[in-house]
Amino acid sequence: MKIYRLPLLAELNPNNEYSLGPDEIGGTVYLTYGRLRPKETSKSLSPGAGREEIICVLKGSIRVNSGKTSFTIGAGEAFHSKEAQVFLLDNVGDDEAVYIATGAVSPPASQADAVKPESRTEEAETVAGALDVEEYEISMDDGPGDEEEKAG
Repeated sequence: MKIYRLPLLAELNPNNEYSLGPDEIGGTVYLTYGRLRPKETSKSLSPGAGREEIICVLKGSIRVNSGKTSFTIGAGEAFHSKEAQVFLLDNVGDDEAVYIATGAVSPPASQADAVKPESRTEEAETVAGALDVEEYEISMDDGPGDEEEKAG
C-alpha cells in the first residue's frame, strides 16, 4: 500500500489539483484532490463521458454552477453526477476551499474499449515521481493487538 500526500501533490501543480488514478493504482477508480484559493472562481470540473463522480467539500464553501443550475455546498456536503457535464466551481469564502472528486469509469464492453480518466500532465508525472511516497505491505497478520498476542 502506498501513502500519497495529496495536499502537497496538489500544491506542486499549477492548477492546485492532483488526480490519483489508473496511472498509479490501476483499475477504473480515481480520486481528485483540489483546492480553490479565497474568492477563486470558474474552476472547471468535469467527470467526462462514461463516468460518475461524487464531489465532496472538505473545507470551506463552494458554489457549483452547471448550465442554469447553481447551488452552494459546504464542508461535509457532497453531490453526485451521473452525466458528462461541466461544473464551474467558485470559492464563496474568504478562506481556502478543499474538495475531493472521486469516481469510476463505467465498465467497458471490452478491455480494448476501456475509457481512462484524463491523463496527468507531464509536469504532474515529474512531481509525483520526485516525491517520497511511503509504501507499506499489508497482510492478514498485521492488525491491532497482534504484538500483544505474541508477547503473551
